[in-house]
Amino acid sequence: MNFRSLVLAIVLWSVFTISAKAQIQSDSSATLKVYINCGWCYQDYLRTQITWVNFVQDQFVSDVDLTVTSLATGSGGSEYQLQFVGKKLLVGLRDTLKFTTNAINTDNETRDMLLRRVKLGLVRYAACSNTGDCLKIESDLVQDSLDVGIGSNPDTDPWNAWVFRVGVNANVEGQKVYQSGSFNGNVSAAQIKETHKLILRASASYNEQRYDYSGIQQSFILRAQSANVRYVHSLSNHLSAGVFSATERSDFSNYDLYQDLSAAVEYDIYPYKEAQTRMVTLAYRAGFTYFDFQKETIYRKTLERIPSHAFNITSQITQDWGQFSSGIEVASFLNDFDKNHMSVWFNFDVRIFKGLSASGYSSFNIQHDQINIRLDGASQEEVLLQQQQLLSNYNLYCYFGLSYRFGSIYNNVVNPRFNNY
Repeated sequence: MNFRSLVLAIVLWSVFTISAKAQIQSDSSATLKVYINCGWCYQDYLRTQITWVNFVQDQFVSDVDLTVTSLATGSGGSEYQLQFVGKKLLVGLRDTLKFTTNAINTDNETRDMLLRRVKLGLVRYAACSNTGDCLKIESDLVQDSLDVGIGSNPDTDPWNAWVFRVGVNANVEGQKVYQSGSFNGNVSAAQIKETHKLILRASASYNEQRYDYSGIQQSFILRAQSANVRYVHSLSNHLSAGVFSATERSDFSNYDLYQDLSAAVEYDIYPYKEAQTRMVTLAYRAGFTYFDFQKETIYRKTLERIPSHAFNITSQITQDWGQFSSGIEVASFLNDFDKNHMSVWFNFDVRIFKGLSASGYSSFNIQHDQINIRLDGASQEEVLLQQQQLLSNYNLYCYFGLSYRFGSIYNNVVNPRFNNY
């Protein structure tokens, strides 16, 4: 090969390489958009583990629609069905994947099986190749290694990650001696990014109950309105800070106006990106609260302005053996430490051995800070119908369950006939 031919070969190779790189960069900028339709399918876990696609909330902008459904199997497990439907440039591509769980699978095992199938199902749409169960999927993206949060939103999002929700519901029921009706409305706006989250919520409710028995007619009305603002900023992979504001009016709680403004810091012993598997957080909050009571309280007050603070520890762990979470909060008024409360709770769902599993939830509150209790008390009817908050220095709730499944775990047959009968 002479010198001229060598130079020409180098030039052609350079042009081809630059063109190929440009094509790759152009293709990588059009990240696959996936819409998930399911009732409960560990969506948060899927979003944090699959970082090489963009999950969208609007079905009309997606490239792939994923529908996840499940039915109970004869052995007490579930058969999951994943239906992938390509759209836009991928129209015509359709796939269905199925897998079964048995009765002794924990949530962690189930969600890992689901994660693997979702990854495999999306490969054909992301790279037009399918290598089956032996495929190992990796990504060069660095969202999970960020020091400030988990995941990332595309830069081209016209809504800039804002999500809005509006909801209303109402119900009416009645019989000869009793009628009741209620109305609830709520609106929210949220922007959740890897660096921060801003959440705004407002709600209102109206509840009325009427009784006509033995010539006695009574009517009870409860109204409530509330608004909340929460801003949390990610300072590092372990540390966050936030500002919180709440406003409320409540007949039940004797609030004509309740306003609270506080700031807090939170530290997670483990990196936040491991929150789906393990998390231990320590948080401290301090702020001021303004109370305008509807009726005079047991402390003979109609107005209160009180500084307060709180410290809490929460933990959560999810492994193949099951799930456990717990928390404790200690809080008090800064101008009167005798007015305080302590709350302790824990929740677990654990597989002990094969088909033997235990689950439970317990919460216990000691409270000495109920400054909103009415001086004139509550009538017998209001107590029985829970129309007013009552003075109590504690409340307790416990639940415990034990279950054992035995017999065949290999019955994967799904028979939905007369399921609703």
